[in-house]
Amino acid sequence: MSLYGVDERLGRPVTLGLAWLALLVCACGAWFAFQGANAPAPLPARDMAGVLPASPFAPLRAGQLVLVFAMWTGLCVALMLPASAGAAFIYLRVARHRAGMRWPRAAAAMFTLGCLLSWTGFAALVTLIHWTLHDAGMLDPSLAIRHPAGAGLALVAAGVYQWTPAKHACLQYCRAPLAGVLADWSPGLAGALWQGAEHGRSCLGCCWLLLLLPLAGGPGNPAVVAAVGMLLLAELRLEEGPLAACVTGLVMVAWGTRLLFP
Repeated sequence: MSLYGVDERLGRPVTLGLAWLALLVCACGAWFAFQGANAPAPLPARDMAGVLPASPFAPLRAGQLVLVFAMWTGLCVALMLPASAGAAFIYLRVARHRAGMRWPRAAAAMFTLGCLLSWTGFAALVTLIHWTLHDAGMLDPSLAIRHPAGAGLALVAAGVYQWTPAKHACLQYCRAPLAGVLADWSPGLAGALWQGAEHGRSCLGCCWLLLLLPLAGGPGNPAVVAAVGMLLLAELRLEEGPLAACVTGLVMVAWGTRLLFP
């Protein structure tokens, strides 16, 4: 579909690829820095009953919490980038053709900033969850949830959500952003920022539970991060993306159920 000379599948593969890799590198760097700063101290002596503490890790300090936030921000933005990059380019093209629209590049930058603010807010929420689990001794040294039941619950929840109408409405919005850009158009730089934040929130609506899977499997686990990233790309870019979402939902429910009831 094309309007104002805009192709909805417009993209910049090289630019997006470099940005995606840079974000993942930053997230991995923050993870390694956190691991170094959070290295467990020597195990304490056993108590009178011969029992060791549940976790050798001390509560997170401010500097470590900043690293955790940087790690999750890098991961969330990198995984969400394919969902909104096309919309940013479309917004720029539409802004150039809008009568009376000044500084279209600045407006597109504000639109992108709005998306980033939405994803950063979500990363802050995940950081709070991570902080709580860590200080409760529920994470292992790789930052994954210790008990397989935690990963099982996350998989079942994400798999069920793959079939919900809310998921598919948000997915369709992200797959064809032109209609949303035109329908929700807000003039001015402040309007562009607000519209970008709304777009970022809508894109989170289709995959927020998928973004929590690295919390269960470990944000430093490349297999988990790569699997989530490939699934998001398949849902957004493949012609049968909605079908792929449903099929993977069934797989996640089956896998999660097996972890819950071994």
